[in-house]
Amino acid sequence: MERRFSHFVEYKEGTSSIDEVIENLKAQKKLLEEGVKLIDAALANFQLDEVKIRVLKAGSGSLITDFMVYVYGSYQTDIQDAIVGGIEELFGAEIPEKYETLVTLATLAVTYFVARYAYDAVRARRPNRPPSVYIDGDYHQVINLVSERLQLPESEIENALHATVPAPRRRQLIRQVTKFLRPRDDGRPTRIEVKGYGEIPPDAISEYPTDGELAEIDDTRNIDIPNALLDIRATDKDRNNTGWAAVIVGDKRFRKRLQMDLYPTVDTEKLSKLDRVRGNIIVEGERRQDGAFRAKKIHLLDFNEETANGE
Repeated sequence: MERRFSHFVEYKEGTSSIDEVIENLKAQKKLLEEGVKLIDAALANFQLDEVKIRVLKAGSGSLITDFMVYVYGSYQTDIQDAIVGGIEELFGAEIPEKYETLVTLATLAVTYFVARYAYDAVRARRPNRPPSVYIDGDYHQVINLVSERLQLPESEIENALHATVPAPRRRQLIRQVTKFLRPRDDGRPTRIEVKGYGEIPPDAISEYPTDGELAEIDDTRNIDIPNALLDIRATDKDRNNTGWAAVIVGDKRFRKRLQMDLYPTVDTEKLSKLDRVRGNIIVEGERRQDGAFRAKKIHLLDFNEETANGE
């Protein structure tokens, strides 16, 4: 079964060089692939076989990009005999107009999910930085739209996002999100109009971290460790960025106690009552000339209460 979805984006102000256009197209292609994976994960009975993405139009100057996304797969349940809400429309003879931009919306969900991760990662290093307003608000708006299209609860869409774009993958996609939101090499913002969604608000683009801020969470200075086992050695419920320390259990690369800071979403009250937790962490450090990594700090993204205080 083949389904075709259009994806059209226009950058309203400023000009772009050919090199900037190429980088933008590559970034959008990668994000579109992630958007299709999200749909695949959200639809329990859909089996994705292949995705092909073609550029129909692109140009330097006033940047316009036009893609066609070909999705090949099958629905594993007989839709004539199963109650699947409105999803049977998507697998009928023709795709109704409301589904034509489904991949675009799913791609925006991934984009904002990564953008929010990047913002929080930068904020964890800046205690006085306020919580995201515009990126977070737009993220929930897009999740709501995807939820409506797929006729699934918003919680299921978010669960699918966490499954398909875990923390290490989010970090890897920061560059693509940056090239999508800021296609110009000089970082100058521009209004972005996305067909089937509307304008990405300039406030959200302005709120997105600068290249200098993003460099602080660069892969060369950080190591992602999902589902790490931590012994909590120091706690301070009043300070998320100082006063906490932990030892990473069972990882020969990191034997010493390290200072630990907490992402804003971590519940300090719950964490302070636990001696051992499993969680997703980033180890910040630096590479020595011999290539060895010297750890400086643990950044705790989240932890799992179900496996806390246990192996």
